[in-house]
Amino acid sequence: MPLFICRWQNGDFSAVSASSREEAMELLDEVGNADVADLFTAKRFMVHFQLRKEVDNLEEPVPVSFEGFGEETYDTLCERVYPVYSKASMRVHDDLHAKVDVPKEEYDAALKVLNDALVTERMRNWDSKKPKLSDDPDTAELQKELDMPRPMAEQAVKERRRRAIVEMPSPSDEVQ
Repeated sequence: MPLFICRWQNGDFSAVSASSREEAMELLDEVGNADVADLFTAKRFMVHFQLRKEVDNLEEPVPVSFEGFGEETYDTLCERVYPVYSKASMRVHDDLHAKVDVPKEEYDAALKVLNDALVTERMRNWDSKKPKLSDDPDTAELQKELDMPRPMAEQAVKERRRRAIVEMPSPSDEVQ
């Protein structure tokens, strides 16, 4: 089953395993409308979590903490999801890596470069993609009113129409 990565317009990303793009969009609807996000399949995806040594929050249902991404996942995230930040990070690390003691001013300047890149990533896709509205007016209305991905809106309208047909009185019921 393919794994889809969804890079939201605000810079967040989600990963979901689904049999199709439409199913991925349906699952991602818990987070937002994936119609306006960058949704693509990942060839390989690995993430590692570490079991906590002790619990410090009664509200946490799973006692783990994020430890890291696999190498191929890291590369995919850098290339497809956060390319601006990745380039800035490489520049900063190349500049500072050779130095044993980094002066505070240089360290602060490097942090500023990374934070500026982070702001750019957060904003670079903001409002860049509008949902392609269906030609069907009922579907388009659902898409607009509920910020619903097109495949889900099409399915809902199809189901609504099917139910309307099933619930229609038969011609023999009207004759009585």
